[in-house]
Amino acid sequence: MNKKHISITSLLLSTLLLWQCEPNVYSFTPSSGEADFSKFIAVGDSYTAGYTNGALGQKGQKESFAYIVSEQLASVGSTEFNQPLVQSTSSVGTTVLGPDQNNGYYQLQVVNGSLSPVPTVGDMAIFAEQVYNAENQNFGVPGAKSFHLLAPGYGNPAAGAGNFNPFYTRFMSSTSSSVVNDAVAANATFISLWIGGNDVLGYALAGGEGDMITPASSFDDYMTLISQSLFSNDKKGVIANVPGVEALPYFSYIPYNVVEIDQATADALNQAYSQYNQISDTYGFDRIEFVAGYNALVIEDENYAHPAKIRQMKATEKVLLSASSGISNPEMGWGYISPLGAEYVLDETELSDLNAAVTAYNVTIKSIAEQYGLAFVDLHTLMDKLNSEGLLIDGNEYSTTFVTGGIFSLDGIHTTGRGCAIIANTFIDAINKQYKAQIPLANINDYKTVEFP
Repeated sequence: MNKKHISITSLLLSTLLLWQCEPNVYSFTPSSGEADFSKFIAVGDSYTAGYTNGALGQKGQKESFAYIVSEQLASVGSTEFNQPLVQSTSSVGTTVLGPDQNNGYYQLQVVNGSLSPVPTVGDMAIFAEQVYNAENQNFGVPGAKSFHLLAPGYGNPAAGAGNFNPFYTRFMSSTSSSVVNDAVAANATFISLWIGGNDVLGYALAGGEGDMITPASSFDDYMTLISQSLFSNDKKGVIANVPGVEALPYFSYIPYNVVEIDQATADALNQAYSQYNQISDTYGFDRIEFVAGYNALVIEDENYAHPAKIRQMKATEKVLLSASSGISNPEMGWGYISPLGAEYVLDETELSDLNAAVTAYNVTIKSIAEQYGLAFVDLHTLMDKLNSEGLLIDGNEYSTTFVTGGIFSLDGIHTTGRGCAIIANTFIDAINKQYKAQIPLANINDYKTVEFP
């Protein structure tokens, strides 16, 4: 055998070996598995509706997690996803108006030399839109709690201001209808249910000073009735649990020790609180003291034994995002010149009550998933992971950090388009697992995150 023959033989052998070692490219073929996705509906609250950046508008509706799931289901037999789309080019977040009707989408704008979320002018005419459609498939109602889905007349304006939901009024089938009954009438083949966040969020947004946490036993009763209505007769679907409020940047963006001052200011504040500290020294209470650098906020606490009913915050307590303007304004000086109101703080007891409720809610939701054989989405764990360590997806890092984390919009509660896509993919993963389906995941980078000017 000559050298030329050896080199040709070696080349052939090498090529053969490389060909044998070439990885097999997995050919993904969409499949519906054991479920029928021909008519998909979604039931829930603001997340399902597409509320983002503090308001509801068509832009958010077309990037809601429900809409993104529907787009992916199109490859496994789902028809178009009809929504009660906002007809206006604007948005609206609340019926409560500011001096300039600033109740539309938040945008980042330069305020006092730095970027801050600022609400745009909302369009109140959106609440007067009549977009009822018998073919509607999105039954997401911003502000809805679990029991609201069952309430007849939940969208009836005749109930009076504060007693009906104008977001539901837009697409209710009648003044006596309930969200659940309208959803059942849609005759879906596959249903998404995500509800329960507002059952704790109203209390949290008021700093524990207003609204109430839905009792766990009541939540169990409501969810039993909702699931019986939606998932009886072997109806297939997916259900998600409730994230903890501490994962939301609205409750974690401002640190408890946000007050940064120099030594002269610290001395002046210590002098201002000298009488408080004299009483503290006499009766064994903690002093309120300031140093140069960062300091814990001073807050109101009606349960505190000190006669002044104020104290400095603990590291384990949370400041609400709504306090930011008062804290950052040196003339107002919330938390140091004047105590921060209790409605802007979640103390240890309030946080414990919130966490206990969410834990109980999620036990109920998991039990319903098992009872009806539904796909189960653990969004509580997902948000906890995003909050504690973040996620790396398609080369981008995501976290719950306010503004820059990519997940949450400028209201600090609702997600961006990319946040919705990550949630949608979590739903799809659960559906694929439960029903042996092969639904393709959404491309996260196709959706928007916080937009900078």
